[in-house]
Formats: sequence, structure tokens, C-alpha cells
Amino acid sequence: MYEVINMPVPDDRSLMERIVFHGIVFNMSWEDPEMDRRALRVGPGDTVISISSAGCNPLNFLCQNPDKLITIDGNPAQNALVELKLAAIMTLDHATFFDIFAARRPSAASRVYRGRLRPILSPRARAFWDKNLWMVNRGLYDFGKMGLAARLVRLLLPAVGISRRRMEEFFELRSLEEQRAMYRRYVEPCLWGPVVERLCKSRWFMYLCGVHPRQLDLVDGRHGIYDYVRERIEYVLTRVPVYDNYFLSVTATGRFRGNRVPPYLLEENFATLRGNVGRVTVVNGWLGPYLDTLPPGSITKFNLLDIFDWMTPELFEQTLASVLRAASPNARLIYRSGSYEMPPPASIRKRLRHHAKLSKELLAIDRSATYGSFYVFSVEPQENRSLSRFASAGAPG
Repeated sequence: MYEVINMPVPDDRSLMERIVFHGIVFNMSWEDPEMDRRALRVGPGDTVISISSAGCNPLNFLCQNPDKLITIDGNPAQNALVELKLAAIMTLDHATFFDIFAARRPSAASRVYRGRLRPILSPRARAFWDKNLWMVNRGLYDFGKMGLAARLVRLLLPAVGISRRRMEEFFELRSLEEQRAMYRRYVEPCLWGPVVERLCKSRWFMYLCGVHPRQLDLVDGRHGIYDYVRERIEYVLTRVPVYDNYFLSVTATGRFRGNRVPPYLLEENFATLRGNVGRVTVVNGWLGPYLDTLPPGSITKFNLLDIFDWMTPELFEQTLASVLRAASPNARLIYRSGSYEMPPPASIRKRLRHHAKLSKELLAIDRSATYGSFYVFSVEPQENRSLSRFASAGAPG
């Protein structure tokens, strides 16, 4: 059985943040698991901590047999989704699990929830799904804030001249040459016009896409949000194979295609997931304060997503100080940014070894089209006394 820890969550978030990041925002994680696998090289002996998002990231790591997995999020609704997936892994066969979470026959959720899933959930997650199971029952990828954004995209594409048939054809292409030709002929002339530009510049649409207000200001201020979105979309449609790009398939067509799904949904990984559920701790809380409760040197791998885009420079530095305190010697950490550049603060940088070549190579295979930069670091070994002194100088109380 997995463990659930509830931490105090600061109540000083802005009203806009509380509105935007309430309830299910991410119905699917938007970080490419192949990048994470190559960057972190998770395996036996590792203690991994990952931001929860929709649960895809931590469950993909769980397939790789770490000794312990901690999945943490400040939004309890996102952790409720993690718990629902864990309960399903514990009690359902793979076919039913796949029907629900690949949304092939999602109504199966209503048949198994009361008798098999609900009894396992924590009280907080149980209360959430008692009210909101209808989202899963009708197809998770159409709901939550990102689901609404994807439905808007699927309405928009035919309106600007890109037919559903054309999109179906696009996702079956097997070469970059074919992709580029179809993009230049059928997609580019239709997509980049005033309608899409207005949508990209709509703050509320970007919030639906899971873009934090501070992150939106960061990207728009540095790069211009419309130009940024266009560059990222052109990149992923012309330079990365689209055949197995389940991120774009779900967004543009509303479904996964065959077994082109996240690793945790594959039948070959299901027995491993079931055997490893007892290694999972679900934390409702913020990363820095939770890390400060752990013994120094206790975490070997960190998956931090794009959380630093959401932070003030001071909180960015404080959180990384907490990471360094909790990190074992030679621990690895990864994070992403919407911006094309988001290096760590100077006070932290001297404690990290940047795997710059690997970071660049992995960003070049990213199928999500979401991020402008990707960072892989190792923590330089340091005597425990020095490490504790460094952390206490910068970490929040």
C-alpha cells in the first residue's frame, strides 16, 4: 500500500493562481518520459522525487524499479489523480486499467470505483473523486483545464482549414521528409493567422493550457508568446517523428493511437508497477518545505519539471538550496523551462555539474513541444558539514 503525507501549504498565493490551479489542471503530464529516462537513469538503489502533475511522470519512473518513489504536488487534485491510478494498479487487471486511463472505454471507471478503487483512496482523494469521477467516466483527456484547452484546439483546426482526416493522416507518417512536406503544404498556410495569434495571446487560454501566470509573463516578456508557440509547434511537427507522439495525438485528435502511450500504460510494465506500489509516498505540499524534513543526502534523483518558472528568484534559490541539502553525493536532477534559458542562481551553480551536451541532445528529441530549455545536473560531492551549512544559509524554515 502506498503512503500519503499531508503537509501545510502556504496560503500566500495570489488570487489568480488559486483560481487557475484549482482542481484538475493537468490530465496528462507534458514531459517526455524518454528524455527523463536517459537523463536520470533511474534503477534499483534510487530514491526518486518527482512533481506529480497528472501522475504519468512518477509512474513512468516506478516502471524502472527505484527503491522508493516520492510524488509531490501543491495541488491536492493532481495527487488525487495519482492515487486513483495507484488504486487501479493495485486492484484492476491491465485491460480495465488501460480502458480507463487510455480512455478507450472510460465508463469502466463507474463500474469499479465504489467497490474496488474508493476503499483504497485517502480521505482527501476519496472526497474529490466522489464529486468528480464523472470526468474519468466520460474520458479524462476531455476534462480538466488542459482537456478543455485541447477541445478548443480540436474545434479550431477544422475552422482554420485543417480537417480531421488530414490530422489522422499526419499522425501515421513515418518519415521527417513526409512530415515537413505535409506541414508546409497543408498546415503552415492555415495555422499561422490572426485567429491562432489571438488565441496564443489570450491569457485565459494559456492558463487553461497549464501555463502559470508568472511563467506566461516570463516567456512572453523574453520571447513573445505567439512567436514562441509558433517556433515550438514548427519544431515538433518538422524535426521530431510524429508517429509515436502521443502528446500531440491526444491534443489534436482526442485519442492515443494503438500502443503509442506513456510507458506506465503498457501491459509489459503493469506487473512491475503493481509490485512497486508499496514503494510510493504521495505528498500534498510544496517541494522545499518537504525536502527540509528529510535526512540530508536521502534523495538520489530529482524530477522538478518547470516549477522554477513559477517562482520568484528568491524562492528559486531557496528551493534549490533545499534540493542540495536533501541530495546524495552525485545525485542527478532535471528541470525544464518555458524560456530558452533558465540557469540556476550563481550561489547554486557552483555546487552542480551541468551535463550540457546531454541536455541539448535530449531537448532535440522532445515530443511535447512545451519547453524551450532542459537541464540535467549532477550534484558535486561535498562534506556533510559544509553541505548542511550551505543549505541552512539559503533554505526556507
